[in-house]
Amino acid sequence: MKKYLASLAVAAAFVATPAMANDFAGVRAEVTAGLDDVTGGVDTTDVAYGAALGYDLQFGKVVIGVEATAANVFERADLGAAARLGYALNKNVLAYGRVGYTDLERPQTCTPAAGNRPAVCRNAPNLDGVTVGGGLEARLAGPVFTKVEYRFTDFAGAVGRHGALVGVGVRF
Repeated sequence: MKKYLASLAVAAAFVATPAMANDFAGVRAEVTAGLDDVTGGVDTTDVAYGAALGYDLQFGKVVIGVEATAANVFERADLGAAARLGYALNKNVLAYGRVGYTDLERPQTCTPAAGNRPAVCRNAPNLDGVTVGGGLEARLAGPVFTKVEYRFTDFAGAVGRHGALVGVGVRF
């Protein structure tokens, strides 16, 4: 019986660290901006901007969460969903990794008019891909945080994207 109580006490101490009880837990909303490089002639700009809405749970120093993202919506729809796994380095800094899915709307392609032929425009099919990345999130004051993040997305058809983002957000 003593062996079970000791194991339970150690597990409770790991999961319920008082100084880090909910530093990174709850609903969060954020905006991001940065640079990205899309290979394969899909993207005409190297600028990335967007927003995310997520929810995190914290167990001691371990943080798990989910998020939905939208990026560059005024140029093309770039929608995604991801899971995050993080580790609280202290009560203000979280290191995390992420893996998810992204749907990238490809821009319309047009063949210019020539002779008697009119210009022809076609919508290219969307690209689906797996996104992986990681970053650091730091609390600034109260519920406000900032972050830096790297993302790589592997799309079909030899198309990939590298992105470096900075962001600011709030936890509710």
